[in-house]
Amino acid sequence: MEELLTSPAAIKLPFMKSLLFLLLTTTCLCADPDGLLLDLIVPPRDGDRFLHAEYSCWIADASKPVKAVIIHQHGCTNASPEKHPPITGDWHWRALARKHDAALLVPMYQVAKGCDEWNDPDSGSERALITALEDFAQRSKRPEMKEAPWVLWGHSGGSSWSAQMIVRHPKRVLAASFRGGCHKQFGVPEFRAKFAEAARDISLLFVWGKRESVPASSHFVSWGPMNTMYRELREHGGKVCRVIDPRSEHGCDDSRLMSIGFFDTVLSGQATAEPVEGADVAWFPNESFAELWQEFSEHGTLKPRKPPSLAPELEIKKDAMGHTLLTWRVIPEISGGLRALRFYRDGWLWKEMGLKSADFLATSRDSTPEVLRLQELSDDSLESHTYKLTFIDAAGNESP
Repeated sequence: MEELLTSPAAIKLPFMKSLLFLLLTTTCLCADPDGLLLDLIVPPRDGDRFLHAEYSCWIADASKPVKAVIIHQHGCTNASPEKHPPITGDWHWRALARKHDAALLVPMYQVAKGCDEWNDPDSGSERALITALEDFAQRSKRPEMKEAPWVLWGHSGGSSWSAQMIVRHPKRVLAASFRGGCHKQFGVPEFRAKFAEAARDISLLFVWGKRESVPASSHFVSWGPMNTMYRELREHGGKVCRVIDPRSEHGCDDSRLMSIGFFDTVLSGQATAEPVEGADVAWFPNESFAELWQEFSEHGTLKPRKPPSLAPELEIKKDAMGHTLLTWRVIPEISGGLRALRFYRDGWLWKEMGLKSADFLATSRDSTPEVLRLQELSDDSLESHTYKLTFIDAAGNESP
């Protein structure tokens, strides 16, 4: 890892409160076996209401123009990268970005008080985002990234932030997916009127958990406002789809299958502005997505019918001690995601890293589950072996 500073002075920046007093922006260029991974720390300015803003950005191929920026914004609680690391390292989200020549960008904020310390763009988060885009555009040598359109994904407070950014930058946003939240915005008639006008031509997906629809839920507060906003958007001809996750409350769980599939449909130019026939006043991007909506609404997950088409790439090296180090790249199908990795040695299953049958594909904040975060594996055997790698999708299908 190489540390770069915007100042000539070399300064070590601890992950501590001293960040509050720094006037420098700290950047980091990180080695990654797949694509270009960039990090950035943006300290607050006077008047900002966050303690610490950290950004992660991934680009599959920096030699190609960036056509969009997928901004994945976490919810209200403070950033906790140990439990919920940025999805810039997630193979499923990377597959979406790679397919559409998009950059993945993840903001993570630390605040002293409540979520609204950062999810109001006037708190400094809007300014910090623009700073991050400019920095990443410069270091990736992709200047178009500064002006590229946005695809917004938000969870809870991240949905609130995304909704406000749509009102501020309606022509900048291609699509957005909200996973819960927005009660302070959608509960205010004046904001709803602004949002309906700004978002009418933007493809939107609202995903809420079924258990959020009952008064006993602490997140019930957003249920009524969301439905009101959905209804008013449709009355204005807005392109908004609403799906209720039958297995969930406020966690993201398997809903990424809907969000990633939705974004893929929009970015592929396969979305239509007209309601799908037989869907009453509902809107779906196309008939294929309407079928996925029906399946997810019933089961809270999606099961791809076909196995993955791409084999993972496995790289094998020997260290000075003669041990074998394995690293890999996985490109799962958009519809299938990733449940497990299987390592074969000399033709026999050697190790399997993956989820249990009842586990969701993502953490409650849509990060990679811990068991799938490892990106290298060591074999201490000094003997010579042959190795193969496959992966398992959401339906249990095995890749080549």
